[in-house]
Amino acid sequence: MKSLQQLLQEIDSLHNQLKKLSPLKTEDQARLWKKFRLEWNFNSNHIEGNTLTYPQTELLLIFGKTTGDHDMREYEEMKAHDVAIELIKNYANDQSRELTEADVRELNKIILVRPFWGNAQTLDGQPTRKLIQPGEYKREPNSVLLQNDEMFHYASPEETPAKMNELMSKYRDIVAGSSLHPVEIAARFHYDFVRIHPFDDSNGRTSRLLMNYVLLRKGYPPVVIKSTDKRAYLNALNRADTGEIVAFVEYIAIELTWSLNISIKAAKGESIEEVDDIEKEISVWAKSKETRGSRKVKTLEAIRAVFNSGIKALLLENSNQIQKNFGKLFERSHIDISYSPFGGQTKLRKITPSQLAEFVDEIIERNYSSFPPGVDQFTFERNDGSLIITNALEGFPVENGSFNIGNQIRIIFGLDSYTINYGEDLNIVKSYDAFLSDNELKSIVSESLKSTFNRIKKEEMRS
Repeated sequence: MKSLQQLLQEIDSLHNQLKKLSPLKTEDQARLWKKFRLEWNFNSNHIEGNTLTYPQTELLLIFGKTTGDHDMREYEEMKAHDVAIELIKNYANDQSRELTEADVRELNKIILVRPFWGNAQTLDGQPTRKLIQPGEYKREPNSVLLQNDEMFHYASPEETPAKMNELMSKYRDIVAGSSLHPVEIAARFHYDFVRIHPFDDSNGRTSRLLMNYVLLRKGYPPVVIKSTDKRAYLNALNRADTGEIVAFVEYIAIELTWSLNISIKAAKGESIEEVDDIEKEISVWAKSKETRGSRKVKTLEAIRAVFNSGIKALLLENSNQIQKNFGKLFERSHIDISYSPFGGQTKLRKITPSQLAEFVDEIIERNYSSFPPGVDQFTFERNDGSLIITNALEGFPVENGSFNIGNQIRIIFGLDSYTINYGEDLNIVKSYDAFLSDNELKSIVSESLKSTFNRIKKEEMRS
């Protein structure tokens, strides 16, 4: 096995090759970053237990679609981690900006999306549950019981703020005056952060974001820890726990050589596909093309079933929550319903919130339970029917007048799946044999309220 010094020399050689080939052509840079983005998001989340497959990750992040019956939180955290990667990239590109403790907390807040109850252990290893607060330092010990029944202790909640302050100061001092190689700085930053374990959840993902911040800032590509290599990764961390920090630096150095070689290939205009990439691509394609053989296709009965087993409850609950939280702040409110039978003309109705339950039932029965005149089976299958419910709030008083806001949920009935569009460009795509779960309903309504609230605040500031 190569020594650390040999690994660093190899990295320097590869890095110099990459610099001579820079800047990359726009199209080469785009395909290289797409690969890093997908690999980083998938593997970093997969290491921590996210069950989305690589194809599902690509469908979600590149095409904005979802498949499978995963918990809503897994989709949300994958998208949130993608946002955190972009933020780290922006931080690293701004050489005049120093990374702060507040930035670290913000990264954790982004990744975790919202508070939730998570599984935990008591000090004697008994299972329990605790409320996870994104972006907030731990309030209870998060020590872990090892397989040998030994308790491994991270920093206590009381000492965590001081240790985090010390870590950030140490990092700034190293960057300013140390002769350490950037790979050593990045690996040690990662390890020192994990050794504190400042948050109740997502310390691993946050630590890898911070490590790659250092590398990106120094002009290196990001390191991607493959989930298939999780055992070696954890073993390297464990060796660092026993004082062999060099073992962890060596591990990160080896992983960086992969990133540099891929980057050099992209810079030369060569293929950056790996052995399993074509299998991933085929799987993504197959997921997006699944039809009659494996999934329930659109029928009038299927539309009524998914509507009555989740969609109707979603529309009513969202409208109720919009009225409850914002209705009294506006002078008036109503609901606009737009519905497009398959191949037929789009129709519009304006109703009061109290009439919603009655009208959506009527619309489904009259327009989505039989073929409209002139529409045959083929036209029905190939045309997307849509149902759009817009909660219109009008007359929010401000100094210079008033403004209006619309909260919209759109349902699209496609050939082999239906799509729920809500919030700000958020989508859930489900097959006709998968109904909307209670957790998904609550998450959609929560995101819908958040989006509406943010828009109201923006409009208020403009006025």
